[in-house]
Amino acid sequence: MKNFFFLVVGLLFWNNNSMAQQFICKTGKVHFFSATVLENIEATSNTAICALNTSSKKVYSKIFINSFRFRDKLMEEHFNENYLESHIFNFGILDGQIQDTIDFTKDGEYNVTAQGSFEIHGVRRDKTFAIKLLVKDGVPLRGTSKFNVKLEDYKIKIPTAVSMKIAEALEVDVDFTFEKYEKKQP
Repeated sequence: MKNFFFLVVGLLFWNNNSMAQQFICKTGKVHFFSATVLENIEATSNTAICALNTSSKKVYSKIFINSFRFRDKLMEEHFNENYLESHIFNFGILDGQIQDTIDFTKDGEYNVTAQGSFEIHGVRRDKTFAIKLLVKDGVPLRGTSKFNVKLEDYKIKIPTAVSMKIAEALEVDVDFTFEKYEKKQP
């Protein structure tokens, strides 16, 4: 996991611009919720990683699909084996670029838009994300976002027998708390 984290940070920050401010979150929260008349399904992971480069305005996040925890272990098993096939498609990936101009030297809460791609279940689609960034003392402390994921858009098949228990779209919310990334010197 440690090597995976450094690979992600390295890919995001391959630019050696000394003016670039690079921030990371190693324990991001990703939660999803499916509401139907018959049953509510939800799961949470607290192991997502996210990197933000304030110079390039690039945002990159990755999560192990099998890190989601459900209240019911059988739901968790079906989610991983039958629906998301986490043994084949290990990760969910968000790769985007903030479109708005942000003055990271000014404290405040910024509502911004990021455009990029979102990939799950081996399917990558272009997506626009609304992100709320909290900046204090020149540091983006926190980033949150809420969005929907339509299952059919990502070729996630739901058997007819349980189709009344699983919504066609999941409500996803993410919450990342950042810290400044300091490259370790050899």
